[in-house]
Amino acid sequence: MLSQLNRGGKLISQRFTLESILRQLEQGNCTLEQLWLDNSEVWQRLGWGQAQVSLWLRCLPGICFDKGDPANPSYRLGADADQKELSLADQLVELLESAGRPMPMPQLMNKLPAGVVVTEPMLRTAINADPRLRLTGPLVKLA
Repeated sequence: MLSQLNRGGKLISQRFTLESILRQLEQGNCTLEQLWLDNSEVWQRLGWGQAQVSLWLRCLPGICFDKGDPANPSYRLGADADQKELSLADQLVELLESAGRPMPMPQLMNKLPAGVVVTEPMLRTAINADPRLRLTGPLVKLA
């Protein structure tokens, strides 16, 4: 299912265009600025800003990024053996252990590290899938 955009009389296949960005990442590391400049017409047609491009890249499975320069991170395809990030459930367990008490979901969402993008349904799924966590009314508790 390809969604079509009609901008300025030109049709562009959004999926095809974004797949071409992924092919660029297959060639090696690319900084956000490099992807932005190399594909400026694509971003313009989609109406995306740099923040949206960065968010899209970070949400894609199989995309690794170097956090060395937060203003201009570097992205690439492939699993990163050195990049051992905690799962959402692990982060929630750490937050609850450090707080020493149950917490409401909105408060947990606010306490997650910068750069972690999570919605309430994502949070519920992580809580329900992990045996260390349970949701009791509005509070998330350690099991």
